Amino acid sequence: MLLLGGVLACHEAPSPPPPPSRPPPQLGPTQVRAAFPDGVGDPTGWAKDLLAAFADAGLLPDATRVCGVVAVLQQESGFQADPPVANLGALVRARLKEESERYGPLGPAAMERLLRDRAPGDRRTFDERIRRLRTERELDLLFRDMLEAERREHPAMVATANLLDTLFRGRRLEDLNPVTTSGSMQVSVRWAIEYARSRGWPDAEEAVRDALYTRAGGLRFGVPRLWGYPLTDTDVLYRFADYNAGQYAARNAAVQRSLAQLTGVRLATDGDLLVYGADGRPTGEDSETLGAFRVFRERFVPSFPEGRLRGDLEKGKEQAFEETPSYLALRRVFREQIGSPMPTAALPELELKSPKLRRGYSTAAYARNVLRHHRGCLQRLRGE
Repeated sequence: MLLLGGVLACHEAPSPPPPPSRPPPQLGPTQVRAAFPDGVGDPTGWAKDLLAAFADAGLLPDATRVCGVVAVLQQESGFQADPPVANLGALVRARLKEESERYGPLGPAAMERLLRDRAPGDRRTFDERIRRLRTERELDLLFRDMLEAERREHPAMVATANLLDTLFRGRRLEDLNPVTTSGSMQVSVRWAIEYARSRGWPDAEEAVRDALYTRAGGLRFGVPRLWGYPLTDTDVLYRFADYNAGQYAARNAAVQRSLAQLTGVRLATDGDLLVYGADGRPTGEDSETLGAFRVFRERFVPSFPEGRLRGDLEKGKEQAFEETPSYLALRRVFREQIGSPMPTAALPELELKSPKLRRGYSTAAYARNVLRHHRGCLQRLRGE
């Protein structure tokens, strides 16, 4: 005991830290099977493939995670490994017409010539196959065959000026494909290819495309896409929003809203802190969010190096962004100016544009629909 200024002070041993929280229980095959709604074909097979996908990703298949996957499956494909797409042939025709017209008046004629061609051993022309397209897998095979036919007829060494060679050369299939997500969980093909390459898959692009159209492969990529990264905000609603709009989109939407509130700059809360190119990487163009951060810096933290802002925002697709000086300054100033903690996540205000979706559908609506399926799945597991 010490007597400090006439006040008796007791120095007690610090309390031991609380024990680490126990992980939620892992679900077994019977429980995972019960997570699927009535009417799903082969729920035992789905459960087996789902548990294998969790094991492959090194993730624990607890109730929240399993039901998250089941909810996305229900929303995205209705539990179909190769879901059909309405009016797919017309969509493909419009895309090819648009591309061919970029190359002048000879473009459409050259495209029509290609569409009259056939793959070896196939009696149908490419045009006939387009008219009968139903699923993403059929579309993928069609583009592969068209590419091979063009290369066969016009080898690059003698056709450097050929229109279709110009159209296809150096471009990946998804650059011309109007459908950019595939499989039962509608995983981004580009994301899946990058994920596979990060794990050392050989010949990643074709292997990934083939895998995505199978039940096991769709889950193998969908599970890590949904659960394979950490989030500060544990509300699953925001993880479902991220699944639709991109990793950390919900956190970034909260950043954009907070910036707008502090600066008065009108911002689209779309979850993108920078302008991104078709390859998913930041371009050199200044985004509105970067401009708002500059206004924030000038008004509230003028000593902060302006040149640091872009480098910090380049981490916007990572959890590490939350440790950057830009994010920490925004969080501190928000608390000082608003009197409450800065929100850690918000639903992105993003209208979804896809040939497979009706107009006016948004990321927020998507996330709420998946959340509803998620709650239904948890109720099934509880036997309610």
